[in-house]
Amino acid sequence: MKVGDLVTLSAAGSKLDQNHIAKLAKFGIVMKLHGLSYRQEYKIDWILPEEVKVFGRRTPLGKVFYQSHLRYEIKKLKKNT
Repeated sequence: MKVGDLVTLSAAGSKLDQNHIAKLAKFGIVMKLHGLSYRQEYKIDWILPEEVKVFGRRTPLGKVFYQSHLRYEIKKLKKNT
């Protein structure tokens, strides 16, 4: 996975209590990679619908909430064909 990829939570990431805001997101964008190759952290900007009542900055896509994740918590967003 690299910077700019669109992501969503994986099944393992959805089970974690710390990802409750990311569960509400439409999708996320990988903004930065941090850490060693065997323990890489992915800094994700999650795009939230306007009706979600959380703190986040507003963009034309919706509200944006920033969170860090390990690789097993996220997966690439699949294209609709």
